[in-house]
Amino acid sequence: MVEHAALNEKIQELVDRAWDTRAINDWFGKLNTEGIPRKTLLKEEIIAGKEEILDRVQRKAEECEFLSHS
Repeated sequence: MVEHAALNEKIQELVDRAWDTRAINDWFGKLNTEGIPRKTLLKEEIIAGKEEILDRVQRKAEECEFLSHS
């Protein structure tokens, strides 16, 4: 279970973030009309870039939450 203090810190980070609303809306609109783009990555590329990939997924999830409030 996530520590209460760490969760509060993450919440504050999200509240204080300077959201690029226009870019998020553009990305979300494109995703809505074109769907999820297909990417083909080699297993080695995935393993080598694991942390970067997970960070991008986390960031996009936060942007979706910011935009949709759900």
